[in-house]
Amino acid sequence: MRNSARNSGFAAILLVLAAAGSMEAEEIKARGVNPAENDTRADVILKYNWLTRSSGIFTTTLKFDYRLSQEAGFNTEMPVLGHFRQSSTAAGVPGLNDTGIGDVFLRLRYIANLGEGPVGQTSIGGAVETVLPTASERTLGSGTYQLNASALLVQAWNASLITAFVVKSAHSVHELNGRRGVQEQSARIVQAFVLPRGMFFTVDAKYNWETINRRDAWVEGQIEFGMMLDARTAASVGYGRKWGDREDRGSVTAAVKRFF
Repeated sequence: MRNSARNSGFAAILLVLAAAGSMEAEEIKARGVNPAENDTRADVILKYNWLTRSSGIFTTTLKFDYRLSQEAGFNTEMPVLGHFRQSSTAAGVPGLNDTGIGDVFLRLRYIANLGEGPVGQTSIGGAVETVLPTASERTLGSGTYQLNASALLVQAWNASLITAFVVKSAHSVHELNGRRGVQEQSARIVQAFVLPRGMFFTVDAKYNWETINRRDAWVEGQIEFGMMLDARTAASVGYGRKWGDREDRGSVTAAVKRFF
């Protein structure tokens, strides 16, 4: 009888803990999904991009976002380890196998919340970006100083459905050692679905075109699935691909975000 009572007590405790765990998981909301929000967080991003059958690049990128206020934020992004591989394509022609650091990106962004409307919450914003050509190998960076600008419109239809529209203009202001100048534009739409238990799914489509040199045009697409591991940590995996003048054979991404 005593053992039966003890077992019943243990069972009751386990049920309470399970219910508490379920409640805690239910209360955790996905973070970093709405681009209209400024967070303080650190990201580690691993990416492998199959460029052609004989070449590819692996990057480990560190990114840090700092929330200056509810409206303003600053972030820096740097590939701390890049590895570019290209196999020999002809007899007697050596392949490439470059490893090193990449370019540094510095951004300042401002977001204004226009408030609730008949179809949800609307936010607008903009950002300025500086690119420093710190790459240790030519294959790992653009070789240009850049000054870029972007504009953002975010429509949160409800707590679970968010659409973002982004336009960006990238311009090099100085090229190193005869490197090719950068003058590119892009139009992007991101559709985010916030799911129960801290999970999220995004679909990202971007059209890019170049306004100097060969005037390339290409389309990028990516899907990403992620979830909150706890109240301050998120992890995600994604797959993307490019089509057009800069077509590739696809890329895979894994990221971990830590919020502070």
